[in-house]
Amino acid sequence: MDLFGVLYIPNFLLVILFFLLTFYLYGRRTFGFFSPYGIKHPKPTAYFGNLIEFAQKGFHKTFFDWKKEYGDCYGIFFGFSPSLVIGDPEIIGEMMVKSFSNFTNRLVLFPVEDYSANMINSAKDDHWKYLRTVLAPSYSSKKMRDMVSLIESALNTLEKNLNEIADSKEPTDVTILFSGFTMDVIASTGFGINVDSQADPDNPVVKNASKVFGNEYLISLQGLAIIFPTLAKILNNFKPITLLANMSYLIEFCKELVAERKKENNAGRKDLLQLMLNAQLEGHENMDKKTEQELKLENLTDWRTKRGLTDIEIIAQCIIFLVAGFETTASTLSYFSYCISLNPDVQDKLCQEIQEQLGQESPNYDNVQKLTYLDMCMDETMRLYPIAIALSRETKEDCIIKGIKIPKNTGIFFPVMCLHYDSRYWNEPEKFNPENFSQENRAKQTPFTYLPFGGGPRVCAGMRLAKLEFKMAVVQMLRKFRLVPCEKTKKKIEFTNSRLLKAKDGIWIKIEHR
Repeated sequence: MDLFGVLYIPNFLLVILFFLLTFYLYGRRTFGFFSPYGIKHPKPTAYFGNLIEFAQKGFHKTFFDWKKEYGDCYGIFFGFSPSLVIGDPEIIGEMMVKSFSNFTNRLVLFPVEDYSANMINSAKDDHWKYLRTVLAPSYSSKKMRDMVSLIESALNTLEKNLNEIADSKEPTDVTILFSGFTMDVIASTGFGINVDSQADPDNPVVKNASKVFGNEYLISLQGLAIIFPTLAKILNNFKPITLLANMSYLIEFCKELVAERKKENNAGRKDLLQLMLNAQLEGHENMDKKTEQELKLENLTDWRTKRGLTDIEIIAQCIIFLVAGFETTASTLSYFSYCISLNPDVQDKLCQEIQEQLGQESPNYDNVQKLTYLDMCMDETMRLYPIAIALSRETKEDCIIKGIKIPKNTGIFFPVMCLHYDSRYWNEPEKFNPENFSQENRAKQTPFTYLPFGGGPRVCAGMRLAKLEFKMAVVQMLRKFRLVPCEKTKKKIEFTNSRLLKAKDGIWIKIEHR
């Protein structure tokens, strides 16, 4: 065909139509994935899969809508990637515990740069197991007791801020108040530094860390990376790390932390950062993949004695503990404050328990264990407002669980918030009712219907510290202050479209002197 034949209008239109059709079909190439298995799924859009629904309605609402339409088990598409959503607690238990060896890894939806790939939440198989063994001692009972004095220091500043807010008699956004407190706790207990973020609400560490999980710009870039993985690989080569937005500041901040500590050469320190530095082997601080393969690591002992931790791994853990450690506990304290401000009877009962069990004794690791009603209120807050809306896993091999065929390399999502609001497992699930976690009702709970920290061997590593700082903060706060609703307190909290449960316009209440 000569050039003029190609440019002949009917032929030209046919060529364009052919390319458009090819482009469209290519964007739907994986959408028949669930058909052989008889698994229902919402209709995906070419290239986007079901990402548009998440972007329009938010993660929490989308999962609820799909549950109503498709039940406990159905398929979804993150771009081209097929994933199963599993809301059956029996299957969840099988995956998280009984068949954990086949569901060890969390799902990573797009290529990530080295720091993200080496975080404990993203690490896979023996790499994850090794990181877990290195970090686990920092959350022992002894370490928790050692951290009490550091938490007390942050609590003193929190009390000072509460006094100023109460004196002003003005409403306050408690998400800002508690973000400073939890950042101070994480910085001091994990890294032995004082960032004094409570005194400076505009502290760049807090501002950059808070944007990592809640930034709409971040979500849109991640969505683009899911659709075009090759583009993600290219973006990961740029500095600052475009794909992870505000992460570039935190990476540089944590690099400086590590460099300063190495200069000190103080192996006797007991915090998380020093534990990781002590796990390094000389000469292996910047190990590449080829050298690692030559070591022939066959078990965790080999990882510890032949390999050790690299600088990238240490910096990666510093970042994730700064970000996740401060964001999750601050949000839970904020939601708790909202709940008890609207339930004064619960607040009065809590104050009575604190007075009866502790008197004027300062809260510490051991005595807060006596506060059973506080435990109930904390657990009920996390049931209503689980920070992680959904958890993920990835299957290594083909398997069949409860009649469902699951091919290898399939992503799995557990819709935590849907489970927490399911009327089959909770009476009046939308109501704040600490009695859901009384000793009697705990015994009746269906396993794996309550997952605020995850479950099984990959349960949240920082869970014990999060609970300790939460309880100590509540004791200190309720002894001297009363939390009450105000004209800016919403009857129902609105959430952002982010993957974590984040209040859209903050959480506003009034704080009064007792």
